[in-house]
Amino acid sequence: MNDTNKDMKRELLIYYLNDYLSKKDIKMKGLLSNVKKKLEIDKPISIRQFLSFIRFIERERPFKANSREEIVKYFSPLLYIQAEDQFNDTTAG
Repeated sequence: MNDTNKDMKRELLIYYLNDYLSKKDIKMKGLLSNVKKKLEIDKPISIRQFLSFIRFIERERPFKANSREEIVKYFSPLLYIQAEDQFNDTTAG
């Protein structure tokens, strides 16, 4: 994936995070603010962080028809999987 595409996805996610942070009834502003700061300095966020607010992304018009897996795949250039999550995924089941 080229950098322009990744930058576009990062900017889109920052746009959504700004929108969520502007709402007074959202309880997870600390997490959203930390994620936004990481993205602004071009650092990846963990899959766990992303999954904590994916329910908001699912409601956005461009993603309403997509499954959760498709949304994760779309934003995957901005994500990393922590070692403990990989371990848990391989041992689950």
